[in-house]
Amino acid sequence: MDSINKRILFELSKDSRISYTQLAKKARIKQETARYRVNRLIENKIIKFTPTVINSSLLGRSHYQYFIKLRNVNEKTKQTIIDFLKNNLKVSWCAKTEGNYDVTFILQTRNQLEFQKAIDEFNDKFRNNIMRKTISVNLMAEFFPRYYLVNEQIPNNNEQIISVDKLKTIDETDIKILKLLAINSRLSSVEIGEKIGVSHDTVIQRIKQLKKENLITGHMLLIDNEKINQYQYKIMLYLDNISKEKVQSLFELVKKNNRLIAIVKVAGEWDYEIDLEVENVDQLNEFTMEITNKFSDIIRDYEILRIKEMQKFNFFL
Repeated sequence: MDSINKRILFELSKDSRISYTQLAKKARIKQETARYRVNRLIENKIIKFTPTVINSSLLGRSHYQYFIKLRNVNEKTKQTIIDFLKNNLKVSWCAKTEGNYDVTFILQTRNQLEFQKAIDEFNDKFRNNIMRKTISVNLMAEFFPRYYLVNEQIPNNNEQIISVDKLKTIDETDIKILKLLAINSRLSSVEIGEKIGVSHDTVIQRIKQLKKENLITGHMLLIDNEKINQYQYKIMLYLDNISKEKVQSLFELVKKNNRLIAIVKVAGEWDYEIDLEVENVDQLNEFTMEITNKFSDIIRDYEILRIKEMQKFNFFL
């Protein structure tokens, strides 16, 4: 991959809704070239998703993450499970994984009854294929652009944060806009307006207000790492002796690694998840050794999970 494509992917990971005019300017290429290159990256399936980061927790929605170890399955059965999750209206994210778990998915629900119904449906259908499962609740998430693509360090206060502040209400027009942007941030205001029957000016103003209300916190990019010869790993941290100061110091160090793409705070067996994209296992090992050596007083243990193939990503169901 040449430097221009890397710059394009970087800028899209900062803001996947960026216009072709702005993208061309940042990549120092013509607008037609920018459009052509983005289309080629999509056609070659290097770009998988361009979701909008929607703070659905502010609308009273909870996010339950399931980690499943399978038994009595072949690749066909595993794909059947993945297809079921992709088509499930309560599943916002799912992936094939390697490590202690084979499949991971996130349920987004409005209440406990929705959650119970969704998980009962999954358990009833695949009970004989589940060896064990681990459940966590996602409390807060931070997402970071791919600074490694342009060999830059992560600046301060650049992350896109999803957290709960105060519950908000929105109307049907906002809901329709969010549903469209959740799966494709690059839809224009004209395209969105035509789909939902309002003017593009209305769409522009609504999006502006949704950002002001912190319901839209950013527009991100998901790529197929295997297409560019790299890997995505999730590191699950078990912490002891937690204090605000120690955790802050830990993540100040974590954020110095420009291969960081996400930090998630969870309630579950572990306390935090760190997502990295690396070229090789050595880069992963260097990272884990650095944080465990410098913070051995609070890092009790950690697990590593490879995100092998992401199948679905939707912040708003």
